[in-house]
Amino acid sequence: MKQVERDLLFVLHEDRYSEKQIQNAVRQINEMLSMVETMDYLCNVMEVADCNRNKITSKRPVLQKALSRKEVKPFEFIIHKN
Repeated sequence: MKQVERDLLFVLHEDRYSEKQIQNAVRQINEMLSMVETMDYLCNVMEVADCNRNKITSKRPVLQKALSRKEVKPFEFIIHKN
């Protein structure tokens, strides 16, 4: 698995957690995030609603294209299926 650099902010009471417990929590959260940050997972839980074409789809190429755009396309929405 590729090591990812990210900034995480934890708000904890200093006296309740040891350094080892904090490092364990950070490791677990990194593992969870690496599981859900894949395109396969995103295709399962998200869809693109294009109001210009009156279409809703969760096809991988359409979702990948929508997520990679630098500028947002008008009336195109990325929606979580939940």
